[in-house]
Amino acid sequence: MQDKIKTMIMFAIRSRKYALGESAIEQARSHKIHVALLASNASESTKKKYLDKMSFYKVPIFEYSTKCELGKLLNKEEISLLAIKDINMARQVIKLIKEGDDYGKRLQEE
Repeated sequence: MQDKIKTMIMFAIRSRKYALGESAIEQARSHKIHVALLASNASESTKKKYLDKMSFYKVPIFEYSTKCELGKLLNKEEISLLAIKDINMARQVIKLIKEGDDYGKRLQEE
């Protein structure tokens, strides 16, 4: 299951349909973000900031993986938040995370 989620994230990265960190917040304002993935080992203040912003803009946000694992997908050291801009890829990621509760955790109510 986790491999399928990583594959969808890699599709989003290759097609440049993603945003990171503060850029994701800016794009969420203009309704370009459809799902956000927050690293499980991000600091509490970082989690609160992103959770509050994404909840305000009504973007589904999930706790997924770690900062290092998210960073490896982009050849960076660490990433706290990765957001997907393509609606179809976002729907698939949400579906896969909901099917496999071991890999992702919903952080906000629907």
